[in-house]
Amino acid sequence: MGIWQCPVCAAPLQTTETGLNCVSGHQFDRAKEGYTNLLLANQKRRPDPGDNRDMLSARRDFLQAGHYQPLVDELLAQCAGGGDQGLLLDVGCGEGYYLDYLLHHLPQWRGAGIDISRQALRLAGKRNISNAQLCIASSKRIPVISGLFDSVITVFAPIDAAEIHRVLKEDGKFIRVTPGAEHLHELKAEIYQQVQHHEKAETPAGFSLYQQETVQFPMVFSDPQALENLLAMTPFVYKLDAKVRAALLARKSFTVQAEFCLAVYQKAPLNE
Repeated sequence: MGIWQCPVCAAPLQTTETGLNCVSGHQFDRAKEGYTNLLLANQKRRPDPGDNRDMLSARRDFLQAGHYQPLVDELLAQCAGGGDQGLLLDVGCGEGYYLDYLLHHLPQWRGAGIDISRQALRLAGKRNISNAQLCIASSKRIPVISGLFDSVITVFAPIDAAEIHRVLKEDGKFIRVTPGAEHLHELKAEIYQQVQHHEKAETPAGFSLYQQETVQFPMVFSDPQALENLLAMTPFVYKLDAKVRAALLARKSFTVQAEFCLAVYQKAPLNE
C-alpha cells in the first residue's frame, strides 16, 4: 500500500518507475537522489526554503560522529517499544540521520521522511536508507494518507499538531524531541551576555502526554572540527563574533552540556 497523497487533490499517489502520480493525472518526478518533491509553489515563503547546504553538511558530520548517541539510543528504545514492525514518519527529517539509524536497527519497520529543504533531501537520499521513502513537503501539510503511521518523530523541528494527529493511527505514538533548559548552556554563555534557558514545550493540542524523559550528557570537544560543526549546524553561527569563535576553536578542550526533552504523546480528541 502506498503512503503518499497528492498535494493538489489529496488522492492517493501511486508509485511509478519515474515518480508518483494520482488518478487525476498529477505527476511528481523522482530526483536522482531518490526523493520526490511534493511541496507546491504556493506552500513556499521563499524559492529554496529550509536549512542551507553548509548547515546540513555540518549537522551530518556532527551526528555521524556520534555526539548525540545517548539521544539516539533513547529514540530507538521508544520506537522499538511500539512493536517488532510498523510504519515510522520523521517530520523534519533533515539529512536523514535519525531515520537512517532507526530503520537500520528496526529492520522490520518501514519509514518515510519529509523536510521542506531540497538540500536536506538531497543529502538524505544519498544515504540510500533501507525501507524508507523521502519527499520534500511542509510539516503544515503532510502529503500522506490519514491514520497510517504507528509512530511519528520530530527532532528540533516545527510541528503542526493537527497534521500529526491526522496521520497517526489511533493507538500511535508521537515522539517529540526539544531542547532541555540547559542545552548547550556553556556555548551560549560564550555568545550572549545573558543566557536564556529553553522553555519546556507544552503538550500539543489533540494529544495527551504518555511519557517524558530528560536525556542529559556532557560533550567534551578536543577536536576543533567537531566543535566547528556544532557551531555551524545551529543558529549560533550567525551570532558568534569572529574573535570569540577563533578563541573557542583554539581551546585544547571545551565541555558543553547536552540536554534534551523527549516526550511521548498519545492521540486524544482534538477538542481537549
